[in-house]
Amino acid sequence: MQRRHVLKWLTLTGIGLGTAALSTRYYSKLLNSEQRTNLLIAGEGTMVPYVKMLGQAFSKTHTQVDITIEKGHSRAGLIALQQGGVDIALMSHDLSSNDTNLNIHNALIGIDAIALVVHPDSAVSELSMLQAREIFEGHITNWRELGGPDARINLYGRTESSTTRESIDNMLMGGGIMSRQIKEFGSAKDLKQAVSTDTKGLGYLSARNVSDEIKALELNETELEEKELYLKQYPLTRDMFLVFNDDVTPIARKFIDFTLSAAGQKILAEAGLLRVR
Repeated sequence: MQRRHVLKWLTLTGIGLGTAALSTRYYSKLLNSEQRTNLLIAGEGTMVPYVKMLGQAFSKTHTQVDITIEKGHSRAGLIALQQGGVDIALMSHDLSSNDTNLNIHNALIGIDAIALVVHPDSAVSELSMLQAREIFEGHITNWRELGGPDARINLYGRTESSTTRESIDNMLMGGGIMSRQIKEFGSAKDLKQAVSTDTKGLGYLSARNVSDEIKALELNETELEEKELYLKQYPLTRDMFLVFNDDVTPIARKFIDFTLSAAGQKILAEAGLLRVR
């Protein structure tokens, strides 16, 4: 099946890749210049902002490469890779026993984490994952139920378009419905500002946005520390993988090598991920 047809099929079947518009622009460039090379990358939406940063840096030394990075989800990216629709798939979890075969490989490129945050003066310093889920579902509504004062929990979250919100939906909620009482913000900066001025507030942020203005809660008796993230003890942790076939194209291999190089890892670390090299 041709790459264009695979990508169109993935879009029409609702798997999640917005690829309908990419072929005209990039394939026309490819036809008009034999020297240009196309690199197609697609999959897990939470990884896209980081991979775009890598793509921008990579393009500075590979000016002949047209890079397309499409947002979807991990499974869609893997299917596209298996069908020949993309060169590299983005996945936020390791390959499962159902996915593995001798022709597919993955490379861990970074580690991300989500923090549940409160005001620095909050009497509550830890939650279990079950408690956290019940709070965001609206079943636990008072800090007294968590060992704090008799006060309503003011919930803060991100809008549905946020990759951090997507991570919380996947890693914490597990299909549960978010409470309608959550006040949503379009940026991490605004959410952090709200929590930092509300002693009754509770929100969530990517670990890179945690600072002294707020307090990150322990989850399941585990602190948000690098050691715990590397050991996979902190529960709201996700690995980020580039997935590729045995017959990976030369330019895709160069992109993977760049991502794992000191320069690529520096870019990811500056964006807030834990480096793995």
